[in-house]
Amino acid sequence: LLHAAQKLPAWMEAWRRAGKLVLLLDFDGTLAPIVPRPEQAELPGATRGALEQLQARADVHLAVLSGRALGDIRGRIGLPGITCAGNHGMEIEGPGIARLHPEAAAARPKLEQAAQIVQPLLSDFAGAWLEDKELTLSLHYRELADERVPALTAAVLERVSPLRGLRLTHGKKVLEVRPKAAWHKGHAVLFLLEQLRPPPGTPVLYFGDDTTDEDAFVALRDVHAGAGEGIQVADPPVLASAAGSYLRSPAEVGEQLAALAAAPELPGALPTG
Repeated sequence: LLHAAQKLPAWMEAWRRAGKLVLLLDFDGTLAPIVPRPEQAELPGATRGALEQLQARADVHLAVLSGRALGDIRGRIGLPGITCAGNHGMEIEGPGIARLHPEAAAARPKLEQAAQIVQPLLSDFAGAWLEDKELTLSLHYRELADERVPALTAAVLERVSPLRGLRLTHGKKVLEVRPKAAWHKGHAVLFLLEQLRPPPGTPVLYFGDDTTDEDAFVALRDVHAGAGEGIQVADPPVLASAAGSYLRSPAEVGEQLAALAAAPELPGALPTG
């Protein structure tokens, strides 16, 4: 797996040829460093500056896709008008784009039921806590002792499995209760590309660090082959990945975005809106 800096010249050339660049970015662990509690996460100043420059360019489409709720991720990015997808793409909002997955909205009563079932369990698992994100639930266990994680997972699975219409997925130090809808970040990426309609050959780069981002990597590799690429944020890189290259940290993501933002703007590019 090549370091993404080695791919930069080829991406720049493809961008120059197509006249557009599409940048899709995860937030936690990609744009912002991982922190013990989600509310502590902050977008580094230099990265915010690079995003502002990129968003202002007529030859760039920019979007952030996160497991966070839409309002949460929009507030943490803090750039008016930026396209954001929350709850792994269950809710998407941007200029001329507004989508709420119908199955996700319909599953809200079941999620409330799941929260009522799971919350009492947590008194036995010090360091684990439940976050209600309206369309999904996140059970964080970053501060839970490692040896207690299997018991927590088994207990949650036992109680959530009987609830029809919900499923349990795994992320980095988190269990997620989601609607059993056929929708994930890969579907969200393809939906956004349908809306944006970039010219043929447009490089589409997706930066992500978690298992949930693999769906986006696969979508770009299999559906947008040739022009799309996943960039895995991991040190060391996970070799069993659909990503085409890697960066070691959110700091390196910021550097890569700054390098892209510094590229000469292409003449004749129309505003993206």
